[in-house]
Amino acid sequence: MFVEVLQNILNPTSLLLILAGVVLGNVFGAIPGLNTPIAIALVLPITMIMDPVPSVCLLMGIYMGGVSGGLVAAILLKIPGTAAAVATVFDGYPMAQKGEGTRALTIGAFASFFGGIFSSVMLLILAPLLSKIALTFGPWEYFGASILALSLVTVLAKGNMVKGCISLGIGLLACCVGQSPIDGVAYRYAFGSAHLRNGFALVAVVIGVFALPEIVNNAARMREIPVVEKVDRKFFHMLDFQSIKKYIRAFLRSSVIGTVIGILPGLGGGPAAMVSYAAAKKASKTPEEFGKGCEEGVVAAEAANNATTGGALIPLLSLSVPGDTATAVMMGALVVQGIALGPKLSMDQPVLFRTIIFAVFIANIFMFLYQASTLGIMAKILSVPKMYLMPYIAAFCITGIFCLNSNAFDLYYTIGFLILGYVLDKNGYPTAPLILGLILGGMVEENLRRSIVYYGSFAECAFRMSVGTVLFAIAVLVPVVTAVNALRHLKKGRKEEM
Repeated sequence: MFVEVLQNILNPTSLLLILAGVVLGNVFGAIPGLNTPIAIALVLPITMIMDPVPSVCLLMGIYMGGVSGGLVAAILLKIPGTAAAVATVFDGYPMAQKGEGTRALTIGAFASFFGGIFSSVMLLILAPLLSKIALTFGPWEYFGASILALSLVTVLAKGNMVKGCISLGIGLLACCVGQSPIDGVAYRYAFGSAHLRNGFALVAVVIGVFALPEIVNNAARMREIPVVEKVDRKFFHMLDFQSIKKYIRAFLRSSVIGTVIGILPGLGGGPAAMVSYAAAKKASKTPEEFGKGCEEGVVAAEAANNATTGGALIPLLSLSVPGDTATAVMMGALVVQGIALGPKLSMDQPVLFRTIIFAVFIANIFMFLYQASTLGIMAKILSVPKMYLMPYIAAFCITGIFCLNSNAFDLYYTIGFLILGYVLDKNGYPTAPLILGLILGGMVEENLRRSIVYYGSFAECAFRMSVGTVLFAIAVLVPVVTAVNALRHLKKGRKEEM
């Protein structure tokens, strides 16, 4: 089996696809206005005509490269290329202003590599264990796990909880369009249209909600050419051994924080980096240096946000529950490939399961080698006017959607989701719950209906002692507790104003 895994990964095609994914992810992560989900959405139509192993290699390369790519714009422009790089700005940009931009990029690149490798090891250890536990799950347990994921992403996503619930509701409603699951006796919300009987294509929705609204947002800034801080010309930017030894505790602490937060659905690299940054500042002997160009601040932010990649893949591979928006989009690509994610993946397809994990390892190595040798080139990419990039991205998106089914109707409802995504974004509604609702909605409904058929009623399911009941109870309590705490803070603020 191990030999087959190596043959899958260590062949020229797989390695080239991983490298291509890393480069594409880095570029999309580095350029403000683009991000990892957009990059994954862009290649979804391409992966549909590929075999599973090459598809996995390309997707993992994009995922690893995209999360790390945000550090370039964060340090040189004070603009986070991705949401995960917000905390990198705090100390990365002050370092660049002091003439230490190259040093900050070097530290960030190595911290990204360390966090990614650490979380990959955790993925290798924890995913099979979680899969074995999940083998004992029935439909009620899967319902509890999926509803908990939706609850967490609603509460923890940016914006307030009410807006998160509304966004989630839209995603769940969109999931209901088409043939009903299990029985298949009704076509819901099809309105007599044959085109809607199969529901909405995930690729079209993702491109409509994520990619195209960003292009529209950038339309007014097409001619802007940002002024980029200079980067020293050097063939390979490697962090010295003394610095690695000095910050080893920060590397490990941040990687642990990032992996744990990555496992929780809906959080991702942004919150992980912020928590890690706060923990590093609290543990530091010189906390007053943070925010003024502290190297440890860059270490904490970048190690944590890249550690979320392996963490987010753990529930995806083990429970078929995506850990963040990028893995949610990736889940759609893997499902289209016919890959049955969940506990049986490691049992029924052990070669493919380990191929995915090894692809993550190789992608992290390629990511570091690419970043360490091309930091100067990546800095120049930031100065490319968006008027040259955005039209090509839009053309690829539209072509990819049409190629899904060679059906112009897919383009029509993509425009509808473009308008919806743009309106939601402009009004502060998070779009991550919408996508997760669309992806997990079918899983929630199917397992709930199976549970009711098996146990007789929803009450029988809810009041039986099981892991599913515990997960469902947590899913209910999390938004309730969050709402109560928000009301308390609101009342306290009003009393202080009086």
